[in-house]
Amino acid sequence: MSKTTFDNITRSALWTSYKNICFYCSQPLDWGDLHIDHIIPESLLHKFEKFEEIKQDFGLDKNFNLNELSNLVNSHSKCNHRKSDDLFSKSTTLFYLSITKKKESKIKIEIEKLKRNKNKGLILSKLQSALSANTIDAKDLKKILIEAEKHNWSIKEIKLPFGVEFIDEIYDTFYLDTDFSKLLDNKLLIHNEEESLELANDNDEKINVSTLNEWKKATKEGYYPLTTYAIKSSSTFTFFEELIEVLEKAKMPKVSFIDNPWIEIDMLEYLSPNILMDVENELTEYIENGLSIGDLIKQGIVKINPPHIYKISLEFGGFETSLIEQFRADFNNDGIEDIFVRGWTRATGGTMGFGFTTILTKLSDKHLIERE
Repeated sequence: MSKTTFDNITRSALWTSYKNICFYCSQPLDWGDLHIDHIIPESLLHKFEKFEEIKQDFGLDKNFNLNELSNLVNSHSKCNHRKSDDLFSKSTTLFYLSITKKKESKIKIEIEKLKRNKNKGLILSKLQSALSANTIDAKDLKKILIEAEKHNWSIKEIKLPFGVEFIDEIYDTFYLDTDFSKLLDNKLLIHNEEESLELANDNDEKINVSTLNEWKKATKEGYYPLTTYAIKSSSTFTFFEELIEVLEKAKMPKVSFIDNPWIEIDMLEYLSPNILMDVENELTEYIENGLSIGDLIKQGIVKINPPHIYKISLEFGGFETSLIEQFRADFNNDGIEDIFVRGWTRATGGTMGFGFTTILTKLSDKHLIERE
């Protein structure tokens, strides 16, 4: 049971980040019944030697703080009282801490948001007073706004339409300016819930991979998916690998031709045909003449199919190309906002298919959205 008094911002951030659910019983938790509990009991603050023994035995960092966010969870009052000052077993404690550690960055971001909202009115009144008294001018204010925009960008939340599936959980929320290295050794959930993916090399040697680090090492050594099944299943790894790469490259854009006005990738009049699979380069003339996919659908050259889980599915030349947006940012450092897209291509007359990612961009208000 916690004797520390936590402010409402911290309480609210924890409550929201754990989706208003009690950590221990997984049942809905009302704000009025919200208790903040320490996984490793707070009472160890006054038992220095015992706490040091536990940190060493459990393999915790020597600077582990009992009041750090990864040691705090939501609980009902009855669940909190039932646990009291008991210390869970080593395996249970480490399991709980592995869950809460993954929530820590989200809780910190929620705290930042709540603090900004709390201070918003006070800041605005002070700015208005400062402008009226000529303490600051418009140039100073513009600089402040730019810095604030950069800060908001650095803590931006990326919510994927469908997440990266690991064996034990699904990650559908990512944050920029984050260390993703710990995720690279998590086992990915393969197609049909297989535990690993078999790769081959030119010497007909086989290897099984289940994590992104294993995938990267194997492909670097010349292994690749050989069978149709393996090619399809490999999208689990390729998407995660390319997602991490673009998250690390993403920058705040200086200008956008897809947000002002807002353009969705299923608005076909804005899309260039160069986003489609075109094995014979039959679309080159239409692309050079500035025709959109919407124009080609009207002419019966491209067919639009039901999209299923994707945003759009387009058929041309015996192939179907399906796309869904992931998030927007400047990915190539040209200052223009782009769209990171996940896609799937399949042969309409067979079973061959594979996943891919690509960057779509609109270079000016006169350009169509096209592959980078």
